[in-house]
Amino acid sequence: MNDKNLNFPSKRLSIRHIRAFVAVALHRSLTRAAESLFVTQSALSLTIQHLEDDLGVTLFDRSTRRLDLTQAGHEFLPSAERLLQDFDSSIRTMRALGKRERGKVGVAAVPSVMALLLPEAVAVYIDAYPNIDVYLREDNSEAVQQRIISGDVDFGICSPWEHDPELVFEPLFEDSFGVVFASHHALARSDGELSWQDVAGYRIIGFSSDLGMQHQLSRTAGLSVEVREPRYRVSNTSTIETLVARGVGVSIMSALAAQRAPLDRLRLRLLSRPVVTRTVGVLRRQGKSLSPAAQAMLEYVRAAVPQLARFPGVRVDASLANDAPRGSA
Repeated sequence: MNDKNLNFPSKRLSIRHIRAFVAVALHRSLTRAAESLFVTQSALSLTIQHLEDDLGVTLFDRSTRRLDLTQAGHEFLPSAERLLQDFDSSIRTMRALGKRERGKVGVAAVPSVMALLLPEAVAVYIDAYPNIDVYLREDNSEAVQQRIISGDVDFGICSPWEHDPELVFEPLFEDSFGVVFASHHALARSDGELSWQDVAGYRIIGFSSDLGMQHQLSRTAGLSVEVREPRYRVSNTSTIETLVARGVGVSIMSALAAQRAPLDRLRLRLLSRPVVTRTVGVLRRQGKSLSPAAQAMLEYVRAAVPQLARFPGVRVDASLANDAPRGSA
């Protein structure tokens, strides 16, 4: 054997040679081993010969009735069996992933999506694929974006925060902004849409600047300073609900966010002239393939989106179908 090839694996050897060796070692017979592998005896004999030639050792002592392992064969057998077991186990694992019989999926989403869209999609997904591990993370749009970049989740559902060439965005629905107020507030005396001018003069209870809705409002030209830069900022929806319910002020938010508990206890009127909307969609890494488990989850999310059209102010992308995803149980 040429010395320069000692440190490099042979290009001729494959798992087929290892499987042939283990079968012959188990049966001590070319005939029985060939039957177990569904190959001809001559093909199996040639495979063993190639293995021995490549290794430079004799693995079997041949007699007229049986094959016995040589000392080299005895030494090689435990390693060959472990290699074969690891290979077969890896193949089973990959096939299970491909069939969505195992695996894990992580999704990050803004609070309104986590409350009103994902539960429906995830409930059906879990019924279809009960052996998949599911990780859900509620966060603001900026944090969702960072979790995708860091690899903490497979994809996110949010509004775009800042453009990033590493990410690709797929719109799912549009969500109009409105004003929420207490049932005893003056705005509760009538229904229908309001103009942005109609809320001028009311105290605005806004969201903190790290939340996506306030981030968008602060960058929307034509809105009042009170809306773009509210004096009162709150990061917790329960606190906003409490303040608004007590009549301290009104709050500007997306129509879908207003449907999330506890904000759904307040009244909502959509705002127009102009109509301001946020676009919510799927955010994921550019060029990164989703695992079979994550791809299936995304299909269930898309299938659940049309149900959001029942909420006033929410317009669903017409291209999304109501049909169940492919591969559902």
